[in-house]
Amino acid sequence: MSRLSLEKELPFIKVDVETAKRFENFLVEVMRESYGKYLGGALTVSYMGSPGVLFYIDDDSGPLLEVLILYSDYGVKYRISPLRAGVSSAFTERVSSLIESAVRFFAETGGYGMAYFVFVPGRQLVPPRTESRMHKTLQTLFLGNLIFIFAISMVLSYAVFALVRDYAPIVLILMQLPIMLLSYKVVPFVMGDWAIDGVHRDVYLVGLRMPLGRYQEVLQKVIMPKRFEIKRRLYSSSIEHGVEIDEQQVKSILVEYGLSPDLYEVEVRKIDLYGIVERVAKNFGIRKLPKIYLSNIVVPNAAASGVGASLSSILVTTGLLSRLDDDEVEAIVGHELSHLKRHDVLTFFILSSAEYLSRVYLALRYWPIFATPLGLLYLWFSLTFLFFIAKFVEARADIDSAVFTGKPDKLASALRKIGLRHFYVEGQWSGRLAAWLRWDPHPPLLFRVEKLVDMAKRGGIRNVWREAMSSCVSDFLTTLRRALGWRQT
Repeated sequence: MSRLSLEKELPFIKVDVETAKRFENFLVEVMRESYGKYLGGALTVSYMGSPGVLFYIDDDSGPLLEVLILYSDYGVKYRISPLRAGVSSAFTERVSSLIESAVRFFAETGGYGMAYFVFVPGRQLVPPRTESRMHKTLQTLFLGNLIFIFAISMVLSYAVFALVRDYAPIVLILMQLPIMLLSYKVVPFVMGDWAIDGVHRDVYLVGLRMPLGRYQEVLQKVIMPKRFEIKRRLYSSSIEHGVEIDEQQVKSILVEYGLSPDLYEVEVRKIDLYGIVERVAKNFGIRKLPKIYLSNIVVPNAAASGVGASLSSILVTTGLLSRLDDDEVEAIVGHELSHLKRHDVLTFFILSSAEYLSRVYLALRYWPIFATPLGLLYLWFSLTFLFFIAKFVEARADIDSAVFTGKPDKLASALRKIGLRHFYVEGQWSGRLAAWLRWDPHPPLLFRVEKLVDMAKRGGIRNVWREAMSSCVSDFLTTLRRALGWRQT
């Protein structure tokens, strides 16, 4: 039991004058829904020069907690203060978790629910992958069932070892070569919904923004059951005839489905995705464009696959297009084209193959040692080292994008938008160290943003590889020292 206040800061969240009132109302709504009659009060306040909201949480015995949430252009701070003895730290932590979840959600969505209709003029309205049983089966097996993948790989490994014994590791690697060479087709086949080219170059996003209180109801009763029908009507009334879709057209159609125009706001965006990739490729000196695919999923992401100019593809999700502006999308595309220009898929394949072969043959030769905990320690060290080297490649892709597009600030803002949740973990030195050591080729997101902001201030880079490797090693050592409490002498 404790009466100590809990204070935290949530940086990288911008609450400006335009969104301030909405932010306050959103917090009040969240607290009211969470605590009901035990929400003793909610007041708009100004404290130490910062605006904020003050809440009181009660129980049956009276006032229990005072919660002060302050905001600015630089971040959000909050303080939870027990008002009497006997308040458990577990309850305080639950309130803290609620506040942080609510603030993160607002930062990512503006406090609204969003539903999107996506169109690629000239392509099928409902992508084949949506209705194909084969695609659904592949996604279920390979994207949603890691146990299945693990089981298949184990059976395959045992079968190969039984057939060729000592040469099995080499055979297993050679079996992966076709997958690597055909990755530019495999990834779009599993994930791609629409092919984007010079004729079918534009992507239309028609978004409906509405308060959260109405969002779930509208989604379940109207949008999901009627989404394909509504989409066909929107398309046939405008884009099909070469007419730009507008807000009034959307509202006139949706009113027939019982959606009053005052329940939502309409956002219409037209994105020349082919033009973005074409422009960035020109900056990189890439003459033959990779095949471009759009994946209709809400997760903001992009991926490049392939080993050569004619054997490569880039995939962008609608979640990425909906979250970022055109310049930010361009910066993300620059990161992916850097991987293609420098044949990073092949680099990753060589690195992982070298690690695998050395580990397997060492294990076979020194099996008594590898059968002890030292074997697990070696496995951890070997894979951690592999992924740490891979982080050099990802850092270099960031720098390449910043240099060739000339927009390091836009790549930084894009990473902030799509990776906000990482910042809370990496804001602590221990969390940042864990990000450096995790089995993930990407460096800590906070490091990537800081690096890009620094580049925007100081200008050009002479050697991108040297810059990437030196900055990664320097930040890792600094993070290690701070996390372990070492002092620099």
